[in-house]
Amino acid sequence: MAFDCDQIKQQLAKLAQDAVYVGTSTWKYAGWTGMLYDRARYEYRGKFAESRFEKNCLAEYAEVFKTVCVDVRVL
Repeated sequence: MAFDCDQIKQQLAKLAQDAVYVGTSTWKYAGWTGMLYDRARYEYRGKFAESRFEKNCLAEYAEVFKTVCVDVRVL
């Protein structure tokens, strides 16, 4: 089954209208490039720029998913 980002985005938006939010355990997964993330947003001089990805991927993630798990460490 192929990942259809636009279809998922629409379905999750409908769920969010009923206060049902779906997310993942992280947003910094470069393996989603080409499915969730547009590789062109993170390329620099023809190569995937890890620093651009780290800095900007949350914004692109949030276009689809409205929540994400955040691990909190209590001291």
